[in-house]
Amino acid sequence: MKKIGILLLLLFCIVMSFLGCKQQEKPIEQIEESKEVKKVQSAAEQKEEFLEQKIASMTLEQKVGQLFFCAFRRDSNNVPITVWNETIENTMQQYPIGGVVLFGENIDTAEQTKQLITDFQNHTTIPLFIGVDEEGGRVSRLHASGKLEVVEVPSAQKIGNTKDTKIAYDMASEMGKELVSLGFNVDFAPVADVNTNPHNTVIGDRAFSSDPIETGEMVIAFIHGLHANNISACVKHFPGHGDTTEDSHKGIAVAKHTLEEMQQTEWIPFKRAIEQGVDFVMTGHITTPNATTDNLPASLSYEMLTEQLRNHLHFQGIIITDALDMGAVTQYEDASFMAIKAGADMALMPFDLEKSYAHLCDAVKEGIISEQELNEKVKRILSLKYDKGYFENVVN
Repeated sequence: MKKIGILLLLLFCIVMSFLGCKQQEKPIEQIEESKEVKKVQSAAEQKEEFLEQKIASMTLEQKVGQLFFCAFRRDSNNVPITVWNETIENTMQQYPIGGVVLFGENIDTAEQTKQLITDFQNHTTIPLFIGVDEEGGRVSRLHASGKLEVVEVPSAQKIGNTKDTKIAYDMASEMGKELVSLGFNVDFAPVADVNTNPHNTVIGDRAFSSDPIETGEMVIAFIHGLHANNISACVKHFPGHGDTTEDSHKGIAVAKHTLEEMQQTEWIPFKRAIEQGVDFVMTGHITTPNATTDNLPASLSYEMLTEQLRNHLHFQGIIITDALDMGAVTQYEDASFMAIKAGADMALMPFDLEKSYAHLCDAVKEGIISEQELNEKVKRILSLKYDKGYFENVVN
């Protein structure tokens, strides 16, 4: 009887062991899946923790500095700046800016350009965006000196005429390789404007097409080509510069389409770019009297930047203005402040950095711009810098 009991106990243990193994087969897969989810969550949590700590450690002045994307084109004697100098160093120490854009004046040889960019990065506590206007065709800063061996990228119009998005991707990819090798990390391209006005000389062949769908497809391919080389892309000039006749470098440009007409034409390429995760949207100095009521250039308009671009088109990336030293906006007392208050995250090339910087600092102290709003803008800026790996080699 005792033997039978032992045998039954052994049989019970064997059966339970077998069933236990069977039950574990699925949980093991689930455990592996759970580990992967945990990894993704932990990466997101790690980023969030980094950003929160970084922003909490920053002074008000450092936060405001991140909102400025500046140029250092010529010195006080009107000589092109190609090497680091004391004036730049003093400016960078006083105003901890978030980005620097280089122009043809700053770019001579490959080694010189690399060294200048390295000097900029070595003189800041938070890694900089280093941007350039490299669209191809007539807008190419890398070809300015004639000393850089860089690929000849045709105009957007010529690329668009091929109807082949692979060509757009390949051209942008080659461009991206050259930019990253020099130290750039942002390209103010591609142009997402639809060339609907044959009399528009400002955009013209800088646009891929007069068809919004075709333009959108080319824009997406171009963005992907830049992203393949870790270059951030910036579509421009929202809400659409293609149907204007005026040059916003000299004065206000006017787009006469209604909001509905813009949504059906000009905004299609921008919408596609946003859906594909474009990093920046550059706003144009374009008034839209039939689409907004404030009679302001889009770059200074809350209706256009916050209500439409941020809330209606759901853009979560960085809103940056077109250059604020352009004739279209220099008439305003402080365009940088107006742009940031309207919803922009970064002010490109402020007309008067000292004045604009002080104005924004005071605006936050006085509650005209809330600290929460400032933190949200800084978080968008630092978030992209984190995603692109700028902080990986930085010792905090």
